Amino acid sequence: MTYLQRASALTLTILLAACASESVPLTETKPPVPAPLQPVVGKVRPAWAGQVSTGTFSCEMGNRVEVKVDGDNNMNLVWKGSTYKMAPVSTSTGALRFENKGDGLVWIQIPSKAMLLNSKIGQQLANDCRSR
Repeated sequence: MTYLQRASALTLTILLAACASESVPLTETKPPVPAPLQPVVGKVRPAWAGQVSTGTFSCEMGNRVEVKVDGDNNMNLVWKGSTYKMAPVSTSTGALRFENKGDGLVWIQIPSKAMLLNSKIGQQLANDCRSR
């Protein structure tokens, strides 16, 4: 065995002994735990909220309908002194449709006008409603 081979073997032995003598705690070898996900702070605004026209609508035959969107992004409709909470319903035509199934009210809004229907009796309550 040459001097270089002996020195290499001795160096390798010393390095292996040094590695074996220093024990690394298992906690240092574990990957860090990611922080838990934080809830979204702001409220998410529904897509229809940016499209619906709000305010007072003047309709045929002197009828008036008021449409409001509150801080919780609920659509409320005021008709003949009563306020109705309306739920959005998807349509294939692009019209905005809101319903209150309990009372049978249906509010349909397109860019140029809107109408209020009573689905329980199958009648138009307010037609050709336009915002001021």
